[in-house]
Amino acid sequence: MIIIKVKWLGNSALLIEDKKNIVIDPSFKLETDFEADIVLITHEHDDHINPEHLAAVSNEQTKVFAPQSVYDKFEIEGEVVKAGDVLEEEIKVLDVDCYQAEESVAYFYKGLYQTADASDYPDPEEEIELLFTACFNDHFSDYLEKAIKLSPAMAVPYHYDPEERQELLQAKGLSSKFEQIGCKSKVIEVGEELEL
Repeated sequence: MIIIKVKWLGNSALLIEDKKNIVIDPSFKLETDFEADIVLITHEHDDHINPEHLAAVSNEQTKVFAPQSVYDKFEIEGEVVKAGDVLEEEIKVLDVDCYQAEESVAYFYKGLYQTADASDYPDPEEEIELLFTACFNDHFSDYLEKAIKLSPAMAVPYHYDPEERQELLQAKGLSSKFEQIGCKSKVIEVGEELEL
């Protein structure tokens, strides 16, 4: 059995280590020492795409995928994605609505569901091993409703600053609420790695 490693890089950034290195939302809270084969960007907000961070993990072969709004805002090159697309390596592109984003998508890959910072995200119609979800207080009921509906094996709050006490408490609070409804959950550190 192939083990897929997933590392939280801060904000909503993830590094997925499989046959290829896949990075989602390159806006990091730590130093990077890897190169990406594929970069997926959910939307055009600065905490989801930092061109310097993108450049730091890219090489000539790196493929970048993002909604058109990302290319409209930043001088980067890549392929435009839309909800419903299936990219190489079995990456599903799903439609989500991120607060004040012109366009936004989420990504599903081999059991991992990265939901950008949306509170409402569709069923990928596959088993969810690991659900990464934002943890804004105002949307706790939405996150819980989604966990009940989608039944992920584990839900992990992300897209917060662990050094901000209030934000860390929110993440811990949401994780506790996931556990209360019978959904395994864990609060992880920036740089911490999980396995699929």
